[in-house]
Amino acid sequence: MQPILKRTASITLAILATLSLARAKPPSLTATLAPTEIAMGETTQLTVAIQGRSADEPQPPDVDGLEFQATGQSSQIQVINGAMSANLNYTYLVTPTRPGAFTIPAIKVGRGAEIAASRPLVLQVSLGAGSAPAAKRSNQTPLPAPTVNGNAEPISADEQRSFGFLRLVLPKKEFFVGEMAPVELKAYFRDGVELRVDGPPKFNSDAFTMNRLGDQPASSRQVIHGIRYAVYTWPTAITAVKAGDYAMSVEISTTVTVRQPAQRSRSRRDNPFGDGFFDEVFSNFFGAATQKQISLSSEPAAVKILTLPNENRPAGFAGAVGQFDLAAEVTPGQTQVGDPVTLTLKISGAGNFDRVTAPAVEKSEAWKTYKPSAQFAAGDTAAYSGTKHFEQALVPLRAGPLEIPPVAFSYFDPEQRRYVTRTADLANIAVAPSPSAAATAPPRPPATATPADASRADADLAPNKLTTGHFTATLRPWFTNPWLAVGALLPSVVALVAYGRLLRRQELTQDPRADRVANARRALRLQLETMKRATGYGDSGNFFASACAAFQIRLGLRWRLPPRTITLAEINARLNGEADGLRHIFGLADEAIYSGRAFAPDELRQLQTLVDQELKKLEAL
Repeated sequence: MQPILKRTASITLAILATLSLARAKPPSLTATLAPTEIAMGETTQLTVAIQGRSADEPQPPDVDGLEFQATGQSSQIQVINGAMSANLNYTYLVTPTRPGAFTIPAIKVGRGAEIAASRPLVLQVSLGAGSAPAAKRSNQTPLPAPTVNGNAEPISADEQRSFGFLRLVLPKKEFFVGEMAPVELKAYFRDGVELRVDGPPKFNSDAFTMNRLGDQPASSRQVIHGIRYAVYTWPTAITAVKAGDYAMSVEISTTVTVRQPAQRSRSRRDNPFGDGFFDEVFSNFFGAATQKQISLSSEPAAVKILTLPNENRPAGFAGAVGQFDLAAEVTPGQTQVGDPVTLTLKISGAGNFDRVTAPAVEKSEAWKTYKPSAQFAAGDTAAYSGTKHFEQALVPLRAGPLEIPPVAFSYFDPEQRRYVTRTADLANIAVAPSPSAAATAPPRPPATATPADASRADADLAPNKLTTGHFTATLRPWFTNPWLAVGALLPSVVALVAYGRLLRRQELTQDPRADRVANARRALRLQLETMKRATGYGDSGNFFASACAAFQIRLGLRWRLPPRTITLAEINARLNGEADGLRHIFGLADEAIYSGRAFAPDELRQLQTLVDQELKKLEAL
């Protein structure tokens, strides 16, 4: 026990000695102001840092034209190499009541020889609101929604007594059905209240829908009627969906946490150090945190939603409301029959992009078209502005200079209250003939055989000249004995089989076409195996690539053409309307490639059966 007691006594003496040194050291005080240049309607923060022992709390100075409000304090103890330092920070919100240059005099704490003072500070306040320093602090793309600052924000007595309140800032009070408008959802909470949003905001009616709120709202500070608030702002957008007159408000569920410092004990017996500074430390450390779930509701605002006019409504209008521009181009400028070109459309502006559809080119005798793909790039956090890209594949069906009809896009402008149509003219495309179609002449139909030729052919193919009756009369004794028949025919059959194998072996070694056929069959098997694996994985891209390659190999073997030169146009020309299933597979493959269509595994299994059937048909032709 004695070593333990000695060690405890040593530690206690060291702590008391350190505390004595800390008390003996006079305090030091530093005051900082950030920022030092503000505009009317803005605030700045004064921080007073005290290092060392001081039982006095600094008092903000009295400056004509400036208002000081205490917002909080924090404390910290550090022990480094046996030396203890104690820091206490006080923060104040400084609000100007008029423009000008203000001098904040020295702030003092302590008494007698232990007095400490800061240096004077200068604050410049300009007349204009929303000056350049405030604009530089925002990195987000601004939205054309109004904002409110300072005491201009109306606040009721009940809201002043509550934890906070909610505002939905609207750009106007009248909308059209389908119109999207940028708004700001702003939550105001008293200082010392921590916020957690528990769910999406809800309207009190079904006349509007709201885009999803961002996970990280913009935060700022604002003083309203002498009360300092933490302001959380979510830029978003709403869309009017139902005509009528409404008193619109929005509600949001939140959980707030309020931290309250513990009551300081009147007796210093609870403080083991008996010092005013450590009273503050223990008060903050043991302070209570209270959580409460509350629902904030904005004040109702009267709005009117109008229906879109029927007068002068374009036939191609699909519901787009806003202000938009249209640009279009086709690449490449020249191609050949069967090779696609890409039509690219760009619709940019601001409005309800979810109702912006592609002004696609319809199929015709000159063009085969596919469903366009779409991609939207938002220009702001609320997805109110941006650019929507469309790409459509067009396949020429004949050679020559082909014209692509102009594309038009119609929308309703809510500001001008009228319909607008944008049109883009496209250049002609030079289309060359397919190389395989030009190099290979179509097969001539076979000449009609005459009855004489048919009889001559039948005579040439007849195995012998014996009549049936003569044959039966002379051979009946021979084949009525089965053992005799087997013994007579077996040597001949064996000899014929051996001779056939010998001829086949010689043919394979001497005929290069046989080698080509064997290689083609191997390649065909590989493509079919790949297609089956793609079916199991639900891989549409590899399925159609392998299926089309299998058809090309089979047709190339039949027509003695390189498989890669066989296009859908070549198939239509040579098969003369036959093999509808084959053309169906090629068409689905183009959809998968050019329009991004996806196929479920069950669909691929059905298509695999169709591919096998069509390959058997081609082999039988």
